[in-house]
Amino acid sequence: MMSSQLTTNGQLFVNALQSGDLPALQRVPKSDLHNHSILGTRIERIESWLNMPLQRPHPRMASLDEMIKYAHDVLYPHTDTLAGFQFTAQSAIHDAIMDGVSILEMSLDMRFISLYENEPRDFVAFVAGLVETYKDRIDFRPEIGMSKDRPPVDQIRLASLCIQSGIFRSIDLYGNETAQPPDPYRDIYADARKRGLKLKAHAGEFAGPEFISRTLDILQVDEVQHGVTAALSKPLMDRLRRERVRLNICPTSNVALGVVSDIAHHPIRVLVDNGVRVTVNSDDLMIFGQSVSQEYLLLYQSGVLTANELDDIRREGLSLR
Repeated sequence: MMSSQLTTNGQLFVNALQSGDLPALQRVPKSDLHNHSILGTRIERIESWLNMPLQRPHPRMASLDEMIKYAHDVLYPHTDTLAGFQFTAQSAIHDAIMDGVSILEMSLDMRFISLYENEPRDFVAFVAGLVETYKDRIDFRPEIGMSKDRPPVDQIRLASLCIQSGIFRSIDLYGNETAQPPDPYRDIYADARKRGLKLKAHAGEFAGPEFISRTLDILQVDEVQHGVTAALSKPLMDRLRRERVRLNICPTSNVALGVVSDIAHHPIRVLVDNGVRVTVNSDDLMIFGQSVSQEYLLLYQSGVLTANELDDIRREGLSLR
C-alpha cells in the first residue's frame, strides 16, 4: 500500500474514532487475526438461516466453561453439522468483509474434518474454495485449529495432513489452556514452521505469565492469542518485546469471561506502554457481539488508548512480520 494511502486511511480512522462514526471506521482496512470460524459470525445470521430465535449468551460469564456450555447447549446443535460448519465459515468471512477487515486469519477446527465423506481431501477442498471465492474482497488466510480439550494424537495427524495441503497459512492451539501441556505439540509446530506457517497458541488468557513463557519455550510461537496475563510480569513483557512476539488481543471477550474487570482497566494499556506488539481482534462474534471496528471504538471511548495509538495497532495488524 502506498505511503500516501496509509496516511489517508490513518487520518480517516483517527477522525472516525474521535467522532464515534462506526460506519466510517468500517471503511478503513484492518485485520482480524484471532477469529474462530464456528463462532465467527453474528448470532442474528444463524437465526435468519435457521428461521428461529436463539437464546442469547449472558454478557458476563463466570468462566470459559460457562461459555462452552452455552455454545454446546444452544449453538452447536445447529452449527456442528456439515451445513452448519460451511454456513458459519462463509458467513464469518462475509461479516469480516462488511467490517472492513482486509486480512482475516480464521481458525477451522480439525474436528470438522470428520463431517466430510472423503475427510481431509473434501475439507481442504472446501477451505481452498473459500480462499478462491473471496480472493478479490479479502485476504483470507485459513488457520489450522486444534483444541487442547481433545486428545492430541488424532488432531496432530489431521493437522499434519492440512499442513501438507499448502492451503493453510497458520496454526493455533486453543481450548482449556492447562488441559494439555504444550509438549505433545512440539513436533507438529516445528513442521509447520519449516513449511512456512505462522505459529500461534492460546496462552495467558486465564493461566499466568509462567504458562506463556513455557509456551514460548516449547512451541516457539510467533503470536500468542490473548496473552493478557503477560502484563503481570515485567520480565515476560521485556521478552515479548525483545523477541517481537505479537499478542492478538480480544478486549470484549476478556471482559465477558471475567479475565479483566472492565474495558477501562484492560491490560492492553500496560502492554503497549511496555512496547509489546499487540493487535485488536473479535475472537467469537457469535458470543461477544463485537466486530473489530466496534472493539477499536470501545477501547477509544473507554479512554484506554488514544486514537493515534489505536491507529498504530491497526497498522500493526496489517504489517508483515
